[in-house]
Amino acid sequence: MHNDIINLLQIGFDAHQSGNLDRAAEFYRKVLLGAPDNADALHLLGVVHLQQGNISGAVSKIEQSIKENPRNPEAFDHLATALQGLGKYGDAVTALESAISLEPNFTEAWCNLGDARDSLGDLIGAIDAYQKSISIAPELATPYVNMSNTYLKNKQYEEALSTLEHVLKLDPELAPAWLNKGNALRGLKRPQEAIKAYKKALETDCNLSAIHCLIADCFHDLGRNLEALAHFEEAHRLDPKDVDSLIGIAFCQIRNRHLQVAESALIDVFAMEPGNCRALAYYTILLQLDERNDELSVFADYDHDVSVLAFPVPEKYENHQIFNQKLCTALQKDTSLASEPPDKTTRGGFQSGELTSQTDPDITAFHDALKKVLNKFLKEIKPREGHPHYGAIPSDYRIQSWSTILDAEGHQLSHMHPTGWLSGVYYAQVPPELSKHDPENRGWLEFGGSGYDLPAHNGPVKLVAPTEGGLVLFPSYFLHRTIPFQSKTQRISIAFDLVPHQQTVSAS
Repeated sequence: MHNDIINLLQIGFDAHQSGNLDRAAEFYRKVLLGAPDNADALHLLGVVHLQQGNISGAVSKIEQSIKENPRNPEAFDHLATALQGLGKYGDAVTALESAISLEPNFTEAWCNLGDARDSLGDLIGAIDAYQKSISIAPELATPYVNMSNTYLKNKQYEEALSTLEHVLKLDPELAPAWLNKGNALRGLKRPQEAIKAYKKALETDCNLSAIHCLIADCFHDLGRNLEALAHFEEAHRLDPKDVDSLIGIAFCQIRNRHLQVAESALIDVFAMEPGNCRALAYYTILLQLDERNDELSVFADYDHDVSVLAFPVPEKYENHQIFNQKLCTALQKDTSLASEPPDKTTRGGFQSGELTSQTDPDITAFHDALKKVLNKFLKEIKPREGHPHYGAIPSDYRIQSWSTILDAEGHQLSHMHPTGWLSGVYYAQVPPELSKHDPENRGWLEFGGSGYDLPAHNGPVKLVAPTEGGLVLFPSYFLHRTIPFQSKTQRISIAFDLVPHQQTVSAS
């Protein structure tokens, strides 16, 4: 390499290391004026773009660099980071696998591969990657914390807690580890211990508002509404734009029957996040408690917005019966099934972890068929101008799914799905005692009731009888529950959320 190019690269790199990104970019561009195919300058300029938030520019420059020098593992690693910024998690996984093939002991790439797989929904693969990163560099804290995030996402609270206790021995002041320890303890229904962990995180973390909200949630678990409200109000004082604190204040005030105060907080949330699922769910309860059914019908029209569809027989299966038998067998053998998970609403039965990362062919066939149904459904519904939920229709999304297997007296408490836009349930097996003619509606799905220990109301509800091979779709903020039933046959279903990426189709 010519000496003047080496000198320009060094000046740019020194500026880069000192944090002067504009000066670094200036000298990398000077290199490229004389040597437009210089792989190092292309790579480093791409990193500058990445740090400045120009994600598309970063991808373009780093891809050019890799074309000139396909043997640079750091370039593949940085490319993956940029691709994740664009939501291209599958491409990021491919780039990281290329980095690791060039440098098998590249611990940061293994950790980043865990992050990319987690974002893609491959939680098992993510944990494998984190464990590989830890085996290479067991003294680094980041892989432990990130792995605990994945364990928490997969509801593996004991595993998360064990991981966090290990990393806290490495760094007793690591705030993200204390935060996740609090989350794991709360998931294990140990709120008093969770509060202590969260308060430890408060000592070292600047994100005080979010942690106060988590402490408030623990006081809710303990039935101490006044202390919960105090922490939500403190969180709001620290960060007036934090919607979680406002939603928490509204929740507490609905419980106190201070509906006007609650409504004021929710209106502030809608000004910042019009489609916030939790706020919409609580607002429906508020309107029902206040007997304002005309306003309720604007965005909680259960008859119109709960859709009951026939699910198509997936390819390579003769009929629904054969498909459902195989699907039920796969779901019953799923090792992630847990009896009454402590942070879930399932009672008298089992609930699985994330299904989209499963490789079982019958579960994969279900998701392939579901994607076709959802794509068709999204094309047929129209945006509704001014509607807090249907004002925009997602054009790109991912699916999160899990199974629910209920025994006799099994049911689900009233809940909503806070991270979804559209939710649904597919019935793979329905006990013969569950009938659409049953006056007691045993085993049915109910929409519109209260939940989360909020006051009961006398507002409208909708009841849907489950049918084997049937599919029910509904907005994710609709509160719903399963009514208990009696049978020797299990009620087996798959619930799912359509989680949007950023793109939406708005009303004109």
